[in-house]
Amino acid sequence: MLANETIHPVKSLVNASGKIAVPSSAGVYAFWWMASKERLLSSNRHIRLHGPNNGRVDVEYHDWWPSEAPFPCLYVGKATNLKKRFGQHLMRGTPDRAHHSAPDNEKGKAKTTACQLRFGIEHIFPMEVDPLSLINEAMGYSWCDTFPENAVAERFFAEDRLVGYLRPWFNIDSER
Repeated sequence: MLANETIHPVKSLVNASGKIAVPSSAGVYAFWWMASKERLLSSNRHIRLHGPNNGRVDVEYHDWWPSEAPFPCLYVGKATNLKKRFGQHLMRGTPDRAHHSAPDNEKGKAKTTACQLRFGIEHIFPMEVDPLSLINEAMGYSWCDTFPENAVAERFFAEDRLVGYLRPWFNIDSER
């Protein structure tokens, strides 16, 4: 899942008829920025999260990925159906922007609880009129679905380990 050869460009995982070439099994997955790191680092890297007691928490995304990572990781998750979850992140039925840019870098409300990648891309690229094309061209996807014993617990721990190691921007949320 962390090796360069296991990361598939998003555009290679969806064919012309819309069929997704991702297994329907349960597993852990990651979305990777495969385009120019300079473009990513020149994006809007600030977000204001809702914190305790209705306060605001300012977060700045940094170039804090481990040097051994093949690409910057933007999101890590787990799912009972990797194929379905992949589609939910992309929101392929919404070709234009799915989310409005909130003022002052506020974290707005996502359309669903399952579109963190799309929401994050639209936040860091607020002027992008076709975020789905950007995702198709710039993002990669990898997964691991081999959890033979105690799979629910192992997926949970694997996701936590990957978030801690890869430090994906879109996994950051405020404390409660």
